[in-house]
Amino acid sequence: MERGLALLLAGLLGLLPPGRAFPDQLTVSPAALGPADREVACSAHKVTPADPDVLSFSLLLGGRELEGAEALDLEVQEDEDEPQEDEDVLFRVTQRWRLPPLGTPAPPALHCQATMRLPGLELSHRQAIPASNPASDQLSAALWISSAVLGLLLLALPTYRLWKRCRHLAEDGAHPPASLRLLPQVSAWAGLRGTDQVGSSPS
Repeated sequence: MERGLALLLAGLLGLLPPGRAFPDQLTVSPAALGPADREVACSAHKVTPADPDVLSFSLLLGGRELEGAEALDLEVQEDEDEPQEDEDVLFRVTQRWRLPPLGTPAPPALHCQATMRLPGLELSHRQAIPASNPASDQLSAALWISSAVLGLLLLALPTYRLWKRCRHLAEDGAHPPASLRLLPQVSAWAGLRGTDQVGSSPS
């Protein structure tokens, strides 16, 4: 089997020659591109080597490199995970770009592409940088406010009914029905009558 074909199969299977690592672990910043964002960054994690001649980045729009994007310094740091004795040092490589004016409306998404070129083998990974949608954000905020107002209205109706009922009960307690208001008077009148009967002498 030819070396190029062997490396291609190894790449498709996620295997690379010793001393090479290029997992599909790309992260972008910001996660969603807003109107005020003027820079974007793309990081490839757990890769080796970090040589710019081997590992390169592209910022794509519609499958082509974004015209006017200015590539800034390439940042290389050792990965947070410490390698074992028999493992190679892995790196986190970050490329930043300064964006040109993207126009209005902004494109739906940019793509960061990281490419590792080896003898007879070229591998690429992509990560989308979607554009935020202000209209959608405003619609979501309006829906949230409408839901909150509707919830307050639904809560106010049973609260008003409960308050009205408690008020009626309080009024009933302060002013009992006419049938109950006569009871103390009848009792008092009956007591007075009984007193008159007891105190009076037979004629």
